[in-house]
Amino acid sequence: MTVTRGAWSLLLGMTLLWLGVAWDGQWHVDVGPDTFFTAPHLMFYAGSGLIGLTSLAVVLTTTRRGASDSDRIVRVGPFQAPIAFLVSGLGAAGHLLYGATDLWWHTVYGFDILALTPSHIGLQLAMQTESGGVVLALLALRAHRAGRWGLAGAGALFLASASISFDGQIFGIPVSLLGMGGAAAWTVGIVAGADLGRWWMIGPGAAFLLLLGATMVFPPYATQIYADAIDLRLRDNAVELSIVGAAMPFLFPLIIALAAGGVWLARRRKIAPRRAMLAVGAVAGPAVALQDMLFGESAGDMSILPVVLVVAASAGLCWFGWQNAALLRTPQLEVAR
Repeated sequence: MTVTRGAWSLLLGMTLLWLGVAWDGQWHVDVGPDTFFTAPHLMFYAGSGLIGLTSLAVVLTTTRRGASDSDRIVRVGPFQAPIAFLVSGLGAAGHLLYGATDLWWHTVYGFDILALTPSHIGLQLAMQTESGGVVLALLALRAHRAGRWGLAGAGALFLASASISFDGQIFGIPVSLLGMGGAAAWTVGIVAGADLGRWWMIGPGAAFLLLLGATMVFPPYATQIYADAIDLRLRDNAVELSIVGAAMPFLFPLIIALAAGGVWLARRRKIAPRRAMLAVGAVAGPAVALQDMLFGESAGDMSILPVVLVVAASAGLCWFGWQNAALLRTPQLEVAR
């Protein structure tokens, strides 16, 4: 399988994975207990399986044909793995491992009462790794218009995944703030580093709106249809509103548009990329996390320390995203602004 076809296959797999996870979350809220072999589980495992098989196919193809001088390759023993497909493949392997753990959990304990079990936490972190690999894979296709839209969609999926992949607290600090703000900042940095011009920077915002619409509509509808099909009733207090969709950062499209303006201004004034990315990330990340600060579990009980950490982490991750994009840039893929 070629790298180009592989990148699109990863995007399809990540879309199935995300919608399956959103459906599974809705099932827990509106119906309740589930077993391992449910339609939502099969959907997101199919998406993860597609990511894993695609990553393996691309690695084997690259190893057999040999890598070109422009490829960014990591050598793992006898194998030559493109960086993006190594990341997505490792995430898929983690998903398979924690999927087996989830099957064991259901075998021993039966139904899930809560969504946050040890196996589910592992699955969420593996999903975030997979989505990062998808972003890197589509980044390599940015020389073409379709590839740029694919990158926009991958960025939207990465941020969406972060909105549910991080939960709980460490030393009293909400991890969700760091995850959501940091993911937004990394996405901004990646798109800025792709050097596609300011208008393409708002692409992830437009893709995010489409993904948000799908996430708000599909899970409640699919839950009702599936419950009726297997003769289960919704809970009396079922919300029938996408619980995962409600957790997504609604302000992201506006914030990335403002970030695009900030990057454009920094280029006009010839501000060094490091300073520009640190500044943009320090503002964009906390702005995206503002929704969780105001309406999340820790709303009303927020100290200054989490805010400072979100600012620092977002600034660093925005610069890191820019560096990631710069690392993967090749002469063959450069495009005019």
